[in-house]
Amino acid sequence: MNHSRRQFLTRSGSLALASPAFAGLLQAEATLDTPKYEIGLSQYSLRAMFKDGSLDPLDFAQFTVDTFGIKAIDLWEGGLPADKLDDRSYLAKLRQRSVDAGTRLFLLMTGALDAKPENAQSSRQKLLPSIDRSAALGVQYLRVFLRAPGDDKRVGVEASVEALKPLADTAAEKDVTIVIEPGASKLSQRGAFLAEVCKQLNHPAVRLMPDFGKQVNNVYDGTAAMMPYTATISCKMHSFDENGKQPHFDYNRLLKIIDEGDYRGFLTIEWEGSKLKPVPGVLASKKLIEAAITNLSS
Repeated sequence: MNHSRRQFLTRSGSLALASPAFAGLLQAEATLDTPKYEIGLSQYSLRAMFKDGSLDPLDFAQFTVDTFGIKAIDLWEGGLPADKLDDRSYLAKLRQRSVDAGTRLFLLMTGALDAKPENAQSSRQKLLPSIDRSAALGVQYLRVFLRAPGDDKRVGVEASVEALKPLADTAAEKDVTIVIEPGASKLSQRGAFLAEVCKQLNHPAVRLMPDFGKQVNNVYDGTAAMMPYTATISCKMHSFDENGKQPHFDYNRLLKIIDEGDYRGFLTIEWEGSKLKPVPGVLASKKLIEAAITNLSS
């Protein structure tokens, strides 16, 4: 037996004897090497470019890497050709182009679920194709708005849970998780309401997606309430002041809430402003999020 082989076997034996400790060490090192957050980009941020034809959806993944250095992206049904939404060959091509660019498609944005009892079944039927599209694209999350009826919280929660359960069951069968973003109705614009829906539904295929620009009450309290059920986060941006900050909400404060809520995952840019064109708007958004992440350690 040569020296190198004997040395290898000796090391292997030592590691085997200490395997629990060694495994723990490897896990700790992996945790240290893995960033808490990854900045993503919503296709919706570049909607003007898809509308005027200056950017083809098939080129979106490579454009995102080349222009912003971002490798986690979500798609928006409104940004895809309407006649290709159910074209499996097109969706497969879109997915492959993402792989070729070294990016990850992790979410598809679709419409709203109407939880009003008399409308729930037909509304669910309209969303079923979006679950199939998500599965075809290989995305983990399907973003859905929830149109909760009325303004009575108890009634709204009950109706929402009942409307969501069958949709969640179908999504789970396709390994897709529904993420609910605030908006679409008076009740569902409140983070605490959506948290209560998630709590009562208690379904592994339904989680929340805080969107800072869609909450009508205190955005900080609403975000904190959603954190225990949060799967991904939409970092809405509308405009910037002379210091490069959002005048509508404090990103340092929001990131602290997110960090203290033990969230780890995507912070996705969703540029909705009009004073800056899409590319500079996204770049400014990325700079602000990166600064807020850095400030967490100070």
